[in-house]
Amino acid sequence: MFRQMTYLLRSNNVSSQTIAKYQNYVMSEALAHLERECEKYCPVPRFPPKKVTVVGAGSDVGCVASLFLKQEKLIKTLALYDDDPNNKVLGMATDVAHIDTSTEIEAYQGRAFLKTALWDADVVLICGGHYVMPPCCNIEDRELFFENLQHVRTVTIACAEFCPHAVIAIQTPPVDCNFALCIHTLQLARVYDKRKVLGVNAINSMRANQLFCSITGSDPSTRSTPVICGTGRCTRVPVFSAGNASNFPQTQVDCLTRLVREADDIICKVKSNSEQGHLSMGFATARFVVNIMKGLFEKPTFIDSALVEQAHPEKCYNMPICATPVTVGKNGIQEYAVPNLNEAETRLLEDSKCDLEDMLNLGRCHAVGDEYFVHPSKICPGCYCTPCRVCEPCRRKRQET
Repeated sequence: MFRQMTYLLRSNNVSSQTIAKYQNYVMSEALAHLERECEKYCPVPRFPPKKVTVVGAGSDVGCVASLFLKQEKLIKTLALYDDDPNNKVLGMATDVAHIDTSTEIEAYQGRAFLKTALWDADVVLICGGHYVMPPCCNIEDRELFFENLQHVRTVTIACAEFCPHAVIAIQTPPVDCNFALCIHTLQLARVYDKRKVLGVNAINSMRANQLFCSITGSDPSTRSTPVICGTGRCTRVPVFSAGNASNFPQTQVDCLTRLVREADDIICKVKSNSEQGHLSMGFATARFVVNIMKGLFEKPTFIDSALVEQAHPEKCYNMPICATPVTVGKNGIQEYAVPNLNEAETRLLEDSKCDLEDMLNLGRCHAVGDEYFVHPSKICPGCYCTPCRVCEPCRRKRQET
């Protein structure tokens, strides 16, 4: 508001002395606070700083994502925040700051600096928290949600207060539950905009596209293989038929679908060093955020797959919340692309709907305080997870607690 008034003064040829006095007047702390408050509610054009805040930047995924985001010229300020003292985000940020690109690095360690990290952010990436670790790869998404819900809820409330205009990208697993937790928390704060909340499904669409292109021999950069429905192991539905490749073997669809759904477990078992696919997840997440920034500040940009609230559920398999390809523009999501499905993909989608609804309901209940009940139609035999055996890392953790 005050910036616009200053611009009007200049356009009316007011003397430089008057402008200087006005600018000094604006420097008053009280008026500066009024300006920040007005920007939350007044429909005036913002002067975006092109800032991205990575919450959980000290985690494995956050480190990799921050490394790639530092190389993006479109991002002027990259704020790295983490409240876990074990992640040591200050040291990581110092390391990343040595990369000779124009992006400026800000680092914040501790809950006391969450407001400063989020202030004036255009995109907030919520990552970090607890991830699936071997040999406990069979942990259920519901149990993982209980580990991470407080992390996501705290950041969401802070976003509603300090950067309600920002686009929020949720990567902390399980994304299905945390997405519902986020949107209902924002609704309670009355700042929810369905165009500006996206669940990161980039890793699943990237894996599906790599599998499709490796079989057909096509260039992955020229292809897009969407993954619809949800982001969890029992809710993701790869749409290989969207590739329209004549040499794609239809007999291998079931096998490839299982590879996409079980990719996390496969990586856990192969690496066997208490890590998941953090490198590919970090890269896919960074590309997801970069596409959002390009859509906001350059031109409408296509994103392979994101968990979003649909504008027209009747056009999206009658699902109000579903992962689909989207196009991001200057005000957030501006177009939803719903791929056509063949018979096998339609059948898999119908089998996955109940599990997605159950995960979304779990997140909603913890946001609004309702009592949670398991979905009555939740019949998903493939989702049964064997109990985690007590491994050495788990044993040490129990002894410490």
